[in-house]
Parts: sequence; structure tokens; C-alpha cells
Amino acid sequence: MNRFFHLITLLLCACLAACGTDTGSSGSGSNSVSSIGDGLSGDRPGLTLRLTDAPFDEAIGVMLTFVEVRMRKKGGGGWVSIDLSDNPQQIDLAALQGIKSAPLLFDKDVPYDDYDELRLILDTTTPMANMITLSGGGTPELKIPSSASSGIKIKGDFTVSDTMPTLLVVDVDLRQSIKQTGPDYIMNPVVRLVNGNDFGHKRGIVDPVLLTAASCSDAFVDTYNSVYVYNGHNVTPDDINQKSNKNVDPLTTTRIVYDGATSSYLYEAAFLPAGDYTIAFTCNANLDDLDKDDDLKFFNKQNVTIKLNDTKFF
Repeated sequence: MNRFFHLITLLLCACLAACGTDTGSSGSGSNSVSSIGDGLSGDRPGLTLRLTDAPFDEAIGVMLTFVEVRMRKKGGGGWVSIDLSDNPQQIDLAALQGIKSAPLLFDKDVPYDDYDELRLILDTTTPMANMITLSGGGTPELKIPSSASSGIKIKGDFTVSDTMPTLLVVDVDLRQSIKQTGPDYIMNPVVRLVNGNDFGHKRGIVDPVLLTAASCSDAFVDTYNSVYVYNGHNVTPDDINQKSNKNVDPLTTTRIVYDGATSSYLYEAAFLPAGDYTIAFTCNANLDDLDKDDDLKFFNKQNVTIKLNDTKFF
């Protein structure tokens, strides 16, 4: 799982040491799907696709089973299909916190071209192929609309090069993706695509006194504490409200967790494209309802600039 290819090894090892969805159809005709074979041909540079996630408190496990990856060529060049049905890939997104990631594809031989969309097709025929393990107990099935037909859709330009390996990271923000409707848990994935040679990380330590203040959801230092990351400097932090066009939603979120090695409370906002960000902390993350405006209390707002292959410390 941690084996990389040529330049990818240097890139990811350096990072480790230093530290929305669309409803389009799959199309036909000029957008027809062509399948490709398994494995690399000789020394051809290949495509590696990894998954990571921004976790949330309600789940200790989010298992998804992938059976196909589709890539759309730019300019109406059609779709490339990578069939995984003979060996479905099961990935627990909740285990991929911070800079952790898991491979969905590794050194895959795909046509060299420019692409503008990925679709990750899930197994919807096997019972409990996609499920959530709740922190309070229970493992209900996770329902994902259009997961078998159009799949998890990720817009974003990328190029599969004929001169060097290509690494893509798909970041799934579970806090913004999963909500409970009656007895059902529904996942409408909020995702972003990060080019493997164009990201950095933000890591820091948080004073535990801030996590048990009177304004927090509870007096326990290990629950409901998160960091919200927004595009641009000087952003006024706001909750997640997917039904409001006026709301400034975070680019990603991440939990504040206890690190036994350093005896401190840490956060890691990982796989951030180079650029300017505002980060803010909250100890009311459990109050964030995706469908309405919530009165979250934020503290320690900071401006951060991320550079390529860089880790910023708080």
C-alpha cells in the first residue's frame, strides 16, 4: 500500500517526513466507453489513483467497494474504463485521516491524454458492500444515489503523461458527504481532486483548554473538535450549509485528535493545493447540519499559505 513508482516515491516520502459533485450523464456516441488492459507495458509511466478522506465524529468506519474507474478525455474524446469487478477494491475511508491514503489504482497503463472527469463506480449488488460503522454502535448500509450508474463524479483537469508517472488524490469529505434521513444513512459525496505534484499540508497543535471551554458542545476533550479550511485569506468562517448559496462552505474539514507520541492534540489538513487559505477551529462540530444554518463557535482563525510539497506548522 505504501509502494510508489519512481518520482512518486520521492514526492510522497518527502511529505510524510515533513509532517462537489455533478449530476451529468455518462453519455454515448462520441462519449463511448473503451476498456483497457491490466498492468504496465514494460517501463511505461502509469497512473496511480489514491483515496483519502476528511473524517467526522459519527463514524469509525466507512467502507466503500469500487468495481470500475472511468476517465473522460477532454474535447469529446470519449471515456476510458478500468474494470475492477474481478477484484473489487474495498477501502475504509474513515481510516484515511490526515496524510494517510489508500491506492485504488497503482501504476495503471492508461492512454496518455488530457482528461477532465473521473467517475468511481461502486458495487450496489452485493449486500453491505458499502456501509458505515457508527461510533455509537451499529453498521447500517450506506446508500449512495447513482453509485452504480454514474458513480462518484469528480470534475477536474489532469494529464496522464508519457514521460513521468501520474499521481492523483481524491479527497472525500465525509463530514460534508453523509447525513442521516430517518433510519437511513445517505452519502452524496463531496470530493475534490488533487494533482499529486501540487499539494502541501497544514499540521498543528491545539491547546486542550480551548476544546473544553464553556462554549463547547461538551466538556470532553476528545469529541466534536474539528478544523475547517476555507479557500482564500481573511474568510469569515461559517458552518456547512449545502442548501444556501450565500453560505461560505469549507474546502475541507479535519478532526483534532490526541497524539500519544507527542502527548498533544493535533490536526492535519492534508492534500491542499498550493494557495492561500483561512483555517478556523470549532468544538461544536456535532451541531453542523448540512441542510441549515447552524451557530457554530469558531476560534483561532488563521491565514495560511501552502506551497508545493510543504508542511506548515501551527
